[in-house]
Amino acid sequence: MRWLATHYDVVPLRQLIDMVGACASLRSVAAVTFDDGYAGVFEHGLPILDALGIPATVLLVAGALGRSEGFWWDQPQIVESATRGRRERWLKELRGDGEAILSGIQPVEDRGLPASHRPADWTTIQAALGRGIEIGVHSATHRSLPTLNDAELEDEVIGSRAILHRATGIWPEVFAYPYGHWDARVRALVRSAGYRAGLTLDYGLNGAFADPWALRRVNVPALISDAAFEVWAGGVHRLRRA
Repeated sequence: MRWLATHYDVVPLRQLIDMVGACASLRSVAAVTFDDGYAGVFEHGLPILDALGIPATVLLVAGALGRSEGFWWDQPQIVESATRGRRERWLKELRGDGEAILSGIQPVEDRGLPASHRPADWTTIQAALGRGIEIGVHSATHRSLPTLNDAELEDEVIGSRAILHRATGIWPEVFAYPYGHWDARVRALVRSAGYRAGLTLDYGLNGAFADPWALRRVNVPALISDAAFEVWAGGVHRLRRA
């Protein structure tokens, strides 16, 4: 985060979206996002963001908040049995539905997930609002949206936003597509539902004429060391300057 703050003007995501709408240059601008709403983002990440004065947006899975169990992909039986082929089948045939995926896998000993690996609760989220943290929507149940029928899709895109509004009084303006899965139908609903932007997992940087409902992102690899991050991020920085 210190490297990012040194090399970029890190702005709130809503400001970056304003700049996209105005076709302004994004050459030296960056915004920070966190998907899923893990408790660890607020416990470990927020103090660092506060210290560096970096704003961030957390994209929340509305139906998961405050749950005692973690997300399906963090469950021990998934970690032990996942292969690339199986994961692709889970997302395509089972639509990324955690309950359906877990029901077809032999359970293993559950030693419990650390609290930081579980979804944050509402109290934690409320306390973070106004401290440089903004919230967006990452669906209701984190299913693969293009595989859903129209009613299910509306629940994930529109119903999730209503849940967050009832809990926080805020109408989130940004939607992040679960698993990075989206198509023209999904994009159209996100736009017509009143979101100002849609975030993909398509790798890349956004220019002045980027599509606001298909914004690219640069995903930071999990557990990357500080030294490796500086080398990796330096390549992204050179790409931006090219």
